Amino acid sequence: MKKIININLASRLIPIEDSAYEILRRYLDSLKRYFAREEGADEIVSDIESRIAELFQDKLKKGAHCITDEDVESIKTSMGTPEQFEEDAAKESAQTGAAEQAIPHIRPRKRLYRDPDNKVLGGVCSGLGAYLNVDPVVFRIIFALLAIGGFGSGILVYFILWIATPEANTAAEKLEMRGERVDVNNIRATVQDEINAMKNQFKNVGDDIKNFSQGRGRQVGNDIERIFRNFFTGLGKVLLFVTKGFFYFLAVVILFSLIIAGIAIAASSAALFPLKSLLLSSGFQNMLFWPAVILLIGIPVVGLIIFLTRKLTGVKQTNRYVGYTLSFLWVLGLLCGTWLIVSIVKDFRTSFREKETYPLVQPSKGKLIIKKTEDLVEMDDVDFFEGGLRVTDDTAIIDNIRVKIEKSITDSFQVEVLRSSRGRTVSQAKALAREIQFQMNQQDSILYLPAGISIPRNSHFREQRITVVVKVPIGKDIEVEKDAYHHYHFIHGWNDNDWWDDWDDWDRDHDGPVELKMTIDGLDNIHIEKKPRHREERSGDDSLQDNYRYQSPEEKQDKQEKDQKEEKTKEKPVTPTAASINAGMEVPAVESASLVIYSVYNMLK
Repeated sequence: MKKIININLASRLIPIEDSAYEILRRYLDSLKRYFAREEGADEIVSDIESRIAELFQDKLKKGAHCITDEDVESIKTSMGTPEQFEEDAAKESAQTGAAEQAIPHIRPRKRLYRDPDNKVLGGVCSGLGAYLNVDPVVFRIIFALLAIGGFGSGILVYFILWIATPEANTAAEKLEMRGERVDVNNIRATVQDEINAMKNQFKNVGDDIKNFSQGRGRQVGNDIERIFRNFFTGLGKVLLFVTKGFFYFLAVVILFSLIIAGIAIAASSAALFPLKSLLLSSGFQNMLFWPAVILLIGIPVVGLIIFLTRKLTGVKQTNRYVGYTLSFLWVLGLLCGTWLIVSIVKDFRTSFREKETYPLVQPSKGKLIIKKTEDLVEMDDVDFFEGGLRVTDDTAIIDNIRVKIEKSITDSFQVEVLRSSRGRTVSQAKALAREIQFQMNQQDSILYLPAGISIPRNSHFREQRITVVVKVPIGKDIEVEKDAYHHYHFIHGWNDNDWWDDWDDWDRDHDGPVELKMTIDGLDNIHIEKKPRHREERSGDDSLQDNYRYQSPEEKQDKQEKDQKEEKTKEKPVTPTAASINAGMEVPAVESASLVIYSVYNMLK
């Protein structure tokens, strides 16, 4: 059994039997010795090796596992040996014909290549001419007409052919492009023709350069140099003028924006004072706040004023100490701002959550109704943002109440209140959580929840939050009134190991109220009033679940009429206490997680 080895022939990996490799090596060595005295011997042998490797690849692609002795002998017969080159032409022709009949896959074939020798642009037209035996000028005229009258289609087709068609680089590829037989003699002739053409080209170029330098070349060169020098000088002046104008305009815009920002901050500093006190927890943070704001904004304003003044007055003399001073002050402001942000972030690094259980009087009708306490105090004159945070001189009202409905393990309604907050330390977060003012009221079957939570004076906002967990027994009903339905954030669940709650997908396609029944499998819909609006107008950011079963239209109509009658017979709610008034001031819904970023942004805007 013969051994199979892998060889690298013309940068191609060829599996070949060891005996066949010895035959191939001796054949290539004989060719190298034969062409050693020929001009361009290395190029000739390299092209022959490339052709042999290509024929071997064709053999392997047809299913052969490796190259055998017979394959190498067929290649030798097809390409020719040095001994055959010395015989007469008739005998050589007869041997070549016999070899072609024995090995059909090495017969001369014509392939489309780009002709690099006769190219004008990419060699596409000259390659088509060689392939079809047509003058390349014909194809150049066709592409030119298509480019002019075909709205650029000729250019597109030309570039597609340019990309898709390979270039004939080797002698074997050039022979295939012309449809000539690829053997050793033809490869040698092609390589020698290329070498002779290159010599003639270099000779002609040398003669042209010599004649040009001795005659008008010097004058033409001077004229060209002068034209290019004048052109680029004028172009440089135009570009310099445009660039200067753009940067001057940009400097004026930035200066104007910074001045407006400074005026706005100065005008609103009195109004921002309560909010600043709510966010900044220490004298050190207050000490860093104003230097950061003044230096970060004021120094660029001063620098732009000095720059524009010098440009407008034509003063070119500069004082480097002024630049050093302004740069130092701005870097100082940047350090103060960075230090302030890091200090504020540290105030939010720990969290604390505390659970309280509130006893409930069991509803007489077996159904618990959740309502929102009505706002008894107007706060329009102290609103800071339209988005969940209101600040006065002595308190802050935050809309950060979430409601979760769970299955009760007993046969009674239960309510748990989770107070949570962040802080620099666990003890600080615990103290802030216990400072949250939150009060509920129950009137028979109605549970009143405040609209928001309040933070007392001299306290600080550290992501305080209240989560109300309502536990409903199996078989009992719970109803969420319209105002509460649209105001509170109803959550599906959370991970006790994480701070952030896992929110469910909501779909507010209803107008409320919502009446649900607790079953063994969870909440089941009893009645939901749908909003009279199109589906595409639905908002999915602040709505209840839409995963309950719906009743038929007739059942829903009967239930609506029944609920309307029961609503008329309900008792009016008692007036909440003063503590619940402060806790019940309504504010618009907002994600409390973004309040800190939003507040800092508005202070610096």
